[in-house]
Amino acid sequence: MSKGTKPSKKSILILPIEQLIIALIFLLSIQSIFAEDQIQQLESKLINLPDDTVKVNVLIELGEHYCSKDNDKALLFLQEAFTISTSQDYTEGIGKSLLWQGRVYYYKDDYPLSVKYLDKAEKTLKTTDELDDLAFLYFAKGEICKIQGDYIHAMEMYKAAIDLTEKTGNLKLMSSYYNSMGMVLLNRNNPQKALDYFRETLLIKERINDQQGISNTLSCIGKTYEKLRLFDSSLIFYNQALKISTNLKIPRAIASSEYKIGGVLILMGKYEEAEESLEIALKNFTGLKEKTGIIITNLRLAVTHSRQGKPDAIEIANNALEMARIINNPNLISHAYKILSEIYAFNNNYKKSYDYLIKHKILQDSLFNTEKERVLTEMETKFQLEKKDNEIQFLKSQTEVQRKNNILLIILIIVFAGAIMLLFFLFRLKSTAFKRQQKLMAQESIIHSQENEINEKENLILQEQLESKNRELASKALEMLRFNDTISIIIEKLEHLNGIMDNNPEVKKHTRDIIHELENQTKQNIWNEFDKIFKNIHSGFYDKLLEICPDLTATEIKIAALLKLNLTTKEIASITFKSEGGIKTTRYRLRKKLSLSSDENLVPFLMKL
Repeated sequence: MSKGTKPSKKSILILPIEQLIIALIFLLSIQSIFAEDQIQQLESKLINLPDDTVKVNVLIELGEHYCSKDNDKALLFLQEAFTISTSQDYTEGIGKSLLWQGRVYYYKDDYPLSVKYLDKAEKTLKTTDELDDLAFLYFAKGEICKIQGDYIHAMEMYKAAIDLTEKTGNLKLMSSYYNSMGMVLLNRNNPQKALDYFRETLLIKERINDQQGISNTLSCIGKTYEKLRLFDSSLIFYNQALKISTNLKIPRAIASSEYKIGGVLILMGKYEEAEESLEIALKNFTGLKEKTGIIITNLRLAVTHSRQGKPDAIEIANNALEMARIINNPNLISHAYKILSEIYAFNNNYKKSYDYLIKHKILQDSLFNTEKERVLTEMETKFQLEKKDNEIQFLKSQTEVQRKNNILLIILIIVFAGAIMLLFFLFRLKSTAFKRQQKLMAQESIIHSQENEINEKENLILQEQLESKNRELASKALEMLRFNDTISIIIEKLEHLNGIMDNNPEVKKHTRDIIHELENQTKQNIWNEFDKIFKNIHSGFYDKLLEICPDLTATEIKIAALLKLNLTTKEIASITFKSEGGIKTTRYRLRKKLSLSSDENLVPFLMKL
């Protein structure tokens, strides 16, 4: 909508957001009635409640409800909550009751007392986990700073509140704080940036369906457009805010919207309509006993009366000036001087206008100087505090470094001691293991000695057994030799007998058969018995011998076995019934087949096998 069009208050175009608000009017009305019924039920419930934390919470809820509607009633509830909380040592109750008492005094325009209660509440709430309440406390302090023109501190308080609500995720409170930051930017003549804050706030308020918050934000947007001198747009948003406040039945919000609408209508030259809105605002501010609201509304009414030529304009303005002096608000006093100067100038009384203008300028300069001194003092205080904080931080950092060094030293000592103990433990283990190993080696040495002794004894036994066997075998060979000698004698006698018996051929034949059988059977049986004994004593001899020379004959093997017993050629010839020459020939063949040199003796060689 263009700046030049001037729609009346009663015929403003409806935006899409307003259509939504109208659609919710019925629902809001029901909610408002339901909320009032709840409050009535809480008040009736108080009579039967004992003095405990439940009653404290109900009293605080009632005090919060009446905070901006009925200051005195709110204080009664909150003071009782504080008394019970103190007796019950209920820290949260103490902090919340002090917080809302401070808020009530804010609405009563007693800012010093409000700050005093808020400071007390801050100390208590910092000891609890109620972050939302502490955030709201910073917001309340920021509001007081904003009214007093201390925008630097106001922004600090709002930022502190936002930091806390970001931890709790309370979008309703966070959006309110963003809204207040937008108002500070607006007061500091930065409307475009303020508008960005307000639009962001409005989106959050609509998302969580906070109707009262939507009304406040719409009013702030209207104020921004007023600052930009886009009066038609400003009126649209003010009227949207007014409709929501009316449906919610919030007197303070209604008064504020009507006051702002009246101000825009004055700027548009619509004095009668402005007066109508301002009268509604004044009625609500008077019902709330809000002196600041009464003063600023009367000053605007004085302007509308002056523009319409009504004679009571100066009287209304003077009454507002007197009330501002009573509450000792320099800003309101300065504003009243300015309005009186404008009224006198409109009525062509330039001397009076000049006098009030001078008073306004002097007071403004005084306020500016005071503000400047306060800002400088604050900056100096801040500098000193930061300096002190830096010193404290430096000392803390040094202490922290020293503490860390001490911890590190202790850790190193512990590690070093642990390493020494570990080394000692390892040395002990090593020493024990070494001693155990020495003991084992000594035992093994003893066992080894014992084993050697046993082996030697076993070898001796074996040697003795072998010698015994060899003696047995030699004895057997000698027995064979004697037996062969006997057989030889018998054979000789039979042969002699056979020579005598030439005249008896048949006897001679039988004698020859006997001799022949004796020779064959005796030789075979004696050798078999000898061979059996020899194999038991020298079991591996034949294998070793055949391994050296596989092509040995049976006779050569027998001669080798007899040679191993160290028998003479004659004895072997007697045992085997062979001639000594035959035995020598066999020995020669043996030496050749065994590849023995002329220096090597056959018998020792065979005895080693």
